[in-house]
Amino acid sequence: MRIILLECKKALASPIILGLLLLFSVWNVFLVYDSSDFKKELGVVNQIAKKYGIEITEESLMKLEKDLQPELSHLNSITEEKSGQTFEHASDFFAQLNYENQEHFTSKELQSFYELHLKEMYVGMAKSLDSTYAEFNIKKIGEKEIHGYRLSGAAAETLRNEYDKFANRFEELKQNKEYNQWFFAGKPYAMHSLLFRTFFKTILIEAMILIVLSTALITNFEFENRTQLVTYTTRRGRKLMLDKLKASLMTTSIITTFLLIVMLAAFFIVFDYSYLWKTAISSGFNWDYNFPYISWWDFSFLTYLLLAIIVSYVCMFLFSIFTFSLSAMLKNSYFTFILFAVIFIALFILPAFIPGSLKLKLFVGFNLSNLVLNPHQWWMGASGLMMFKYYEVGTILAWTAIFAICCYVSLKKFAKLDIS
Repeated sequence: MRIILLECKKALASPIILGLLLLFSVWNVFLVYDSSDFKKELGVVNQIAKKYGIEITEESLMKLEKDLQPELSHLNSITEEKSGQTFEHASDFFAQLNYENQEHFTSKELQSFYELHLKEMYVGMAKSLDSTYAEFNIKKIGEKEIHGYRLSGAAAETLRNEYDKFANRFEELKQNKEYNQWFFAGKPYAMHSLLFRTFFKTILIEAMILIVLSTALITNFEFENRTQLVTYTTRRGRKLMLDKLKASLMTTSIITTFLLIVMLAAFFIVFDYSYLWKTAISSGFNWDYNFPYISWWDFSFLTYLLLAIIVSYVCMFLFSIFTFSLSAMLKNSYFTFILFAVIFIALFILPAFIPGSLKLKLFVGFNLSNLVLNPHQWWMGASGLMMFKYYEVGTILAWTAIFAICCYVSLKKFAKLDIS
């Protein structure tokens, strides 16, 4: 164990890796606070969920509308006194508000009016969910995606079958009203994209860079410092590479944990999810673009977050194992980093060069590059070529087997390699 810890120290004490780790952490905190302009507005949905529960029912919606009437009366009493006007909705007030008449109201009054406006917006969106979801035709969406990706033949039929399965899942969601739960309004705030598409992807890319550098450093330390003839002729000998592999995985765990803690701590300090942890990730409010985020399973936001963290760790461990395999053969950190980058980019762009008539176009999409760069689409249906129900599990299992073989072969070859 002492050897493993000393090997970890080589990477974690490296000025480059330590400097990058701190730089990335500061940058991540800056990103969070730079995106916090609307954090106060998010408190409205927390208030609603706290008072009425996360489930949207006819009773709770009627009660919410009734409770908004005194607030609207308060708004009208103030506006009538100061401008001689009354309004049916808070949105009507803001529609006519301009710089001149804004000066008639205090900032506190305007803030209370805006909170009422936001509550009315959430009520309006909640009322429209049933009719909006009833209009979706998943099979038509699937055909549009197939046409968009120019798929034909076996590839088109394979994706069509997945959309048929997703259509069943969508019908189940409509029947159990899973989408009728309070969450941050996706159109104005896009919180799912902010957390998973922006911040999680940032963490994964940063962690990957640090993990490749640290794993390569640990593996090649003796060769780059010309001490291999001493180290690998000791009693431990070439079995030291097994210790280096363990140290690389331990370092990977430390780096990933540190980046996740810094980013997620900053995020949840700034953005309040107090009463939304148990909201379904498939909430109708979780809708950033043309189609709402709908998971293959009924996951709560907290469950989705925990699964995302687990997948992040697994992907980083796999990258570390692959980097170790390359380093053991190349014996040079710079070459290892460059080759890893080339392979990572090649895997990501490869599906674009495969004809749409081949199933291979779909299967090649099951790669870690695609998985890591799209965390907002994990476990989601209607997400293009990633919309397979078991895409994440299949990708991880396939590349675990591939990298395990690579690691085994590299260790076997290293045992017979000329170390001079």
